[in-house]
Amino acid sequence: MTERHALFKELCPNCGGEIDDTRLLLMAPCEKCLPVSNKELYSKMSSMDPLEYKKYLLKELESGGLLKNYRQVVELDERISEINLMFRKVLGSNMWSAQRTWAKRLIQGKSFAILAPTGVGKTVFGIMAALYIASRGGRSYIILPTTLLVSQVHKKLQKFSEKLGLNVKILGYSGTRGSARKDFGEALEKGEFNILITTSQFLARNYDKIKNFNFDFIFVDDVDALLKSSKNIDRVLVLLGFPEDVVNAALRLIYIKRSMAYYISRKLEIPSEILNERKELEDKIKAFLSNNNTGLLIVSTATGKVRGIRVKLFRELLGFEVGSRAEFLRNIADMYYEPREESLEDAVVKIVSKLGKGGLVFVPVDKGVEYAEYLTKILNERGIAAGLIHAREKEPLQEFLEGRLDVLVGIAIYYGLLVRGLDYPEIIRYAVFAGVPRFKFALEISEPNPIRVLQLLINIRDTLKGNDLDLAEKYIVFIRRVLTELDKAKLLRLMEALKEGETLSGSLGRIQERIIEVANFLKNLLAREDVIKEIEKLPNVSVIRENGRLYILVPDAMTYLQASGRTSRMYAGGISKGLSVVIVDDKKLINGLIRQTKWYSEDVEWQPWNEKVVEEVIEEVNRDREKIRKVLRGEIKEAGIEPLRTALLIVESPNKARTISNFFGKPTVRKIGKYPVYEVGTGDYLLNIIASGGHVYDLVTREGFHGVKVSGNYFIPIYTTLKRCLECGEQFTDEIQDRTCPNCGSTNVVDSKSIIDTIRELAREVDLVLIGTDPDTEGEKIGWDIAITIYPYSGKVKRMEFHEVTKRAITQAMKTLRDLDNRLVEAQLVRRIEDRWIGFELSKKLWDAFGQRTLSAGRVQTPLLGWIIERYYEHLKSRRTVFFVTLSNGYVVTLDNIEVKGRKSREVAYELRSQKAVVKRISSEIVTLNPPPPFSTDTMLREAVRVLRIGVDGVMRIAQDLFELGLITYHRTDSTRVSPAGRNIAREYIVDKFSEDMFVPREWMKEGAHECIRPTRPIDSNQLMSMIREGIIRVIRPLTRRHFMLYDLIFRRFMASQMIPGEALHEKYLIQIGEYSKEVKGYTEIVKKGFMVIYQYIDLMPKFEEREYDIINVQTRRIATVPLYTQADLIKLMKERGIGRPSTYAKIIRTLLERRYVIESKRKKLIPTQRGISVYNYLTERYKNLVSENRTRVVEARMKEIEEGRISYQEVLREFFDEIVRYVTTTYAPSKM
Repeated sequence: MTERHALFKELCPNCGGEIDDTRLLLMAPCEKCLPVSNKELYSKMSSMDPLEYKKYLLKELESGGLLKNYRQVVELDERISEINLMFRKVLGSNMWSAQRTWAKRLIQGKSFAILAPTGVGKTVFGIMAALYIASRGGRSYIILPTTLLVSQVHKKLQKFSEKLGLNVKILGYSGTRGSARKDFGEALEKGEFNILITTSQFLARNYDKIKNFNFDFIFVDDVDALLKSSKNIDRVLVLLGFPEDVVNAALRLIYIKRSMAYYISRKLEIPSEILNERKELEDKIKAFLSNNNTGLLIVSTATGKVRGIRVKLFRELLGFEVGSRAEFLRNIADMYYEPREESLEDAVVKIVSKLGKGGLVFVPVDKGVEYAEYLTKILNERGIAAGLIHAREKEPLQEFLEGRLDVLVGIAIYYGLLVRGLDYPEIIRYAVFAGVPRFKFALEISEPNPIRVLQLLINIRDTLKGNDLDLAEKYIVFIRRVLTELDKAKLLRLMEALKEGETLSGSLGRIQERIIEVANFLKNLLAREDVIKEIEKLPNVSVIRENGRLYILVPDAMTYLQASGRTSRMYAGGISKGLSVVIVDDKKLINGLIRQTKWYSEDVEWQPWNEKVVEEVIEEVNRDREKIRKVLRGEIKEAGIEPLRTALLIVESPNKARTISNFFGKPTVRKIGKYPVYEVGTGDYLLNIIASGGHVYDLVTREGFHGVKVSGNYFIPIYTTLKRCLECGEQFTDEIQDRTCPNCGSTNVVDSKSIIDTIRELAREVDLVLIGTDPDTEGEKIGWDIAITIYPYSGKVKRMEFHEVTKRAITQAMKTLRDLDNRLVEAQLVRRIEDRWIGFELSKKLWDAFGQRTLSAGRVQTPLLGWIIERYYEHLKSRRTVFFVTLSNGYVVTLDNIEVKGRKSREVAYELRSQKAVVKRISSEIVTLNPPPPFSTDTMLREAVRVLRIGVDGVMRIAQDLFELGLITYHRTDSTRVSPAGRNIAREYIVDKFSEDMFVPREWMKEGAHECIRPTRPIDSNQLMSMIREGIIRVIRPLTRRHFMLYDLIFRRFMASQMIPGEALHEKYLIQIGEYSKEVKGYTEIVKKGFMVIYQYIDLMPKFEEREYDIINVQTRRIATVPLYTQADLIKLMKERGIGRPSTYAKIIRTLLERRYVIESKRKKLIPTQRGISVYNYLTERYKNLVSENRTRVVEARMKEIEEGRISYQEVLREFFDEIVRYVTTTYAPSKM
């Protein structure tokens, strides 16, 4: 048991009232509802299973006459227990995790899609769901892809029904003839059935016979087959109780939304008639759903390869979308084999002989079917049973599946049968590529085919410079947009016209003209000898000459990933191990393949062929195949293995939720209330992902001491849901009349209670809740709040910590779960309470003193305000006349040490103008320049403010985007540590871009939880921009120029930190001008660039000769020699003086600007306002002990002590409370706890 940390408003699972965290952790109602001691509850909870314990709580509430809402908490579990009992009676075992989740959704009346691999019990669940619905008097319809499956499911239903003792009428049609067919027809016509089973083809052909039935439940096993007739979706919806006019309205709404997306993508105003029609259609659908009950639909698919616009009807009417499995979710050992003396064919035979049965052999597409036939013949002659598969020859597949063939041979082409069409995880063990998979293009343009033009442009782009490169980039974007945005019919029409030389008109005509322009540009490039020579130098493509024509060979990474992916598939137990071996026939192409595959998939780790490693991999491959065969034979239940656990992952931002979900394929999306929930299969988990939107609770303001109850020496904060105004951004906690914003009066206010209710609802569905909030104390507190909220509904909650949003990091984090860290939570509790106490108390004093309720004060912002004011006065005092003397070599000497002494400045300037400047070298030495460390938050902000010319708040928002999109590591850190993964990224880029000699791995700091800010891939900003344009990297929101600028800064600084030092010539000169002299020093020449090839942080001054220089101009200005602070300067000071944290630097400065205590000049200098000076003087004169720099530093140290467990957080709260009472003379009467 833990001590009480906080009270939460409206969270009691029974009365909806106030409850503390200890009761929630005990999964119990509040003490008012259930006056049983925590000790007794803990004893009961420890000795009972969860359902038994909840029933005990329910009984206690009933006996005390205080039962309100708690029955709902127990009811779902009770009904799940009923269904589980059915499973035990029928199958002799409990439901699996995924089946429990599906059953909970079924009970709650939710339609959804099941995207899961073979073997997790989808069909069995559909059968049991139909029997459950039938047992409660409902009517079900099971739709299957084949008549054989109809027959099998029919038999299972009858068998299961008998075991359960149900009197259920089951009607199945599997192509029966004669009297059986007649009996089926009569029973169907009379509606004498509880469960109907047919194929999707039967539905299409006999819809008129069943359209008048309303079904309570429809289960579609293999939605792909159903969609072979797109109208089947309309039919299913009508059978569920949707009138045709509502279905048609939903279909029209889909087209309207598509039209709106067109306007939005082009930043055009959406016509009012479109907006009006959308609202009418949405209102019609909403009205129907509010007033009518419809049946439930569950659709199942193993691949999720659904196509067509009608499938979106599920989204509009039933609240879910069907996703698709990730093709690049893989667990493969990727190897390459370089033949020494043997031929390519001998190498294939050697490797296949070693690896045995269950192999796929791929031949490069440019070698064609003829070579594939030749290779198949050689394999058979050497004792390996091989069959050739291609478009006209598919027979060998069955022989391979039956074990009569050892391997299949096919062409390595993206849409080939062997590359995409096979999904037999129990049989296919490895893949061998007889040569690097590639494209082959003639280096010429015979006709303006846009696909061919695009391919060539992309592959020769790296050879271009200047205007040629700019044009190529624009043309690539243009053609890519044409190919993706034109519908199929228009694209075919365009291609045909370009081929035949026909001139089109209208918008297609304009596109045609532009494509011809691009083709001519490319034709001119390929006619230039200099371009061809540059293409031949490219490190990752090959140029060959055949029959007097030039061809370019380009590695085909997508085909490789698809083809090798046949060896590793998701199954009920994870992702099977596979082996892929590329036999190298071109070194440049294998280098290119290795490089490109890493762009598409983080899981690819290449290694050379190694006999020992191969044996270990094959052992693992064989173990997985045996597991898969057990799953398919239904033996896995007997072994007690849980094939796929269900989990809910909660993150803060919608961007992060979408980014993570896309790592594992196209997610299935459900709408719970107004919040999207993304569902994906990761191999180990059926994972649901939702965003909390950040903080969901904050302190109340009208109870206790500014939201904290004080009882003797104990302090307990009172939290309630956070409200946000969507108009002005105001955040508040107090309940308000008419739900209006207290700041602007808007009714457009959202309460975090809605997301809390949604998260609670989702938590009930799954076996495990994962808290994936940001990896800092603030993220820990947000995670703790959410965990406390859901404990009565899901007692299994774990913290999932990741410092970058990449597939690798997410997968690793799911394997290294931990408990929430109470010390971090307590430190954040103290931070918030201390901030509230100081802020409220001092702000009230300011209101009374100045009569303005917009004024505020804080412990950290006050010293900062003082620094700005102090520097402002120093700046004013430092004003003096400065002379800028321009020498004949262009160098400007700044003379700021001349005492004018009553003379006019122009007289001194005239005097200087008549002199000569005599230059003497004092010293000259070559110095070693070490690279700077990678960025931490403070150094990133300082540099980015200077380069991007925006405030620290803007920089942090951009960095947040880059982090959530998976492009950089976590950006709130005071560490410069570089992890082994970071050093590997640096090595890959530096060796590829420069050379091995340029790479020097550095850790910078020793082991720690946090890491520096760095890129997550070895891709520079130019490559990133190109890869996003080409669709290789997909980001879920568009990036601006500033995003790329900040990424570039982070990338170059990080790479520099892992490179060799540079050398520069440092020189010091004495410049004598008459009686005045000035010593100047600086770097005059870079001797060895080293890391400065990518990140040069020194400026060069001119190199002087020791001689006289003419003075060609003298200017005078009265300027301040002490500059005003910039935001970057304040960040540096905060870091140096130990005030603030990486997560608060930007917020502190933003507060000073928002309160108008400070303004920023056009030159980005910070100037205190009269208001700011008055507020600072008032606070420091009266409350110096509270807001001094030293006290603020001590407070930060206290937080650190709490985090490290060296001091009790309650002790620190007592210290802060006593301090405020002593210095602010507040009178506060402690309450009774």
